[in-house]
Amino acid sequence: FPWASRQEWGFASWLLESHLSMAAIDSLLSLEIIKNIPLSSFSAKELRTCAETLPPGLLWLCKMLMTEYPTKELPCLFYCNPIECLQALLSHPLFESHISFVPRRVWMCAAKICCIYDEWLSGD
Repeated sequence: FPWASRQEWGFASWLLESHLSMAAIDSLLSLEIIKNIPLSSFSAKELRTCAETLPPGLLWLCKMLMTEYPTKELPCLFYCNPIECLQALLSHPLFESHISFVPRRVWMCAAKICCIYDEWLSGD
């Protein structure tokens, strides 16, 4: 991701969601107290460019459920396209080091005599 830390992302997110103009953001970023903080973006244009490089979020849909019994409000079922959800998870940079599709061997003991085949991708 384009920001170096969670704190930097929090600050950038606040700036992006604020109703400040780009000139006001540039003015804020030019303050000496802000210059002493290590930031990846030092102008509103750089900040906006970094934000535009982020992948879009999932499109969540809502379906009203009809119930057998009367309720004050109809319950909503929120859902998203499962294929798009999997694509988002598999392409997320934070999960990259935790996702592997390479088969691995799991041994029953340290002598490596008997291989266990009880999980997905446990094999030869």
